[in-house]
Order: sequence, then C-alpha cells, then structure tokens
Amino acid sequence: MRKIIISFCILFAALSLQAQSVNGIRIDGGNTPILVYLGGNQICLPTTTCFVANLKSGYYTVEVYATRFTRPGERVWKGERLYNERVYFKGSGVMEIMVNGRDEMRPDNRPGRPEHGGHRPVYDRYDRVMNKQLFQAFFDNVKNEPFEKDRIALINAALASSDFTADQCLQLVKFYAFDNERMKIMKMIYPRIVDKEAFFMVINSLTFSSNKKKMYDFVKEYSEH
Repeated sequence: MRKIIISFCILFAALSLQAQSVNGIRIDGGNTPILVYLGGNQICLPTTTCFVANLKSGYYTVEVYATRFTRPGERVWKGERLYNERVYFKGSGVMEIMVNGRDEMRPDNRPGRPEHGGHRPVYDRYDRVMNKQLFQAFFDNVKNEPFEKDRIALINAALASSDFTADQCLQLVKFYAFDNERMKIMKMIYPRIVDKEAFFMVINSLTFSSNKKKMYDFVKEYSEH
C-alpha cells in the first residue's frame, strides 16, 4: 500500500511539473471572433481565444484580425486588423494579449488628416504608419543610398516596424524608373498597406498594361489567401 501511495505521489508530481512547463502567448478577443497570425503565419481558425504554446524566448510579431465563425466548407473571412505588435516573450509562463475590438490610439500627427490632403485612409484602425516628417526622413535616406541592395535593406527594416499608405508607397515606387523595379517594391510593401482600396493609384504608375495586369493579379491572389 505504501509503495502504491509513493508511486501515486511521484506520478502526481510529474504531472504537476509537466503542467507547469506549459508556456506561450494567449490572445483573447473578448466577444469578437479573431484570426491570429504569428510571424506572418496563420495559427488558428476563427476563435475568440487563441493560445500559442511552447514558444522559445524571443521577439514575435503578433497580428490579430476580426473575423466571423464559418460553416464547414466556407472560406475564412479576414477582416479589420485589430492588433499588430512585435512582442517579447521570455520563454516561460503565459503572456496575455487582450484585444478589445479596435485600438483607440489615434495620434494627431498621423498622415491623412485634412492638412495633408489627398486620400484619407481610416487611421483609427492602423496607427503604425510613419508621420509626414518621419516618412520624409526615411524617403530621403532611401534616395541617398548609392546601392540598390542597401535601399532594399532599408525598406525591409522599415516594413518590420511600420505600415505604409498607398500614397507613401507611390512616392517610393516613383523613385524607380522601370516597371520591373517598381513592381518589386510594390510586392514588398503591399502587405503593409493600410488603405489597400487606394492601391490602384500605385499600380497605375506602371508604364505597360501587361505589368499592371500582373500587379492586379498579385493583389487578387493575396486577398484570396
């Protein structure tokens, strides 16, 4: 009997230790069905709470989109982006991320306000866009880079932490003279465009109709995934 009790205690301790070892990031959408992306990869079907287990310590880009519950065979709908942050997970315990509808951060210097003119995207949804002064400094740095590989590296660095408007993307692609160069930049930046409904302005900067069609096909294919 004593051996049985000891064995039970050992088993209980092992199970307790195993339970304590569970770690990860928990994303809670409240009453809103959500889709969660980690490092650009979708990691759950529509749900209100998503737990990503057994993550190593390090930085992770977490994106959360509003969605709706789907019926069998129905395509998952990807709606408004509710959260987009690069977070640090220490490798143990559970990190909680609460997503309550929309982010309410609305900085006064965001592009698209009346004083900037032009197309005005909905910035209550997206607040990671560079303001006018910061984007100008970034654009000047891109133009001043003598080597193409360094320009691309600079753009990729900006994409890791910032979103862009269609107008900002248009300014960048107009720096390039040829369609193939412009299309390369468009494809890099499009996933980070906050006002995708205005991206046609960027595509229309291309010279050849065949290239415009290629970009529209790229946008269509992207939206279907």
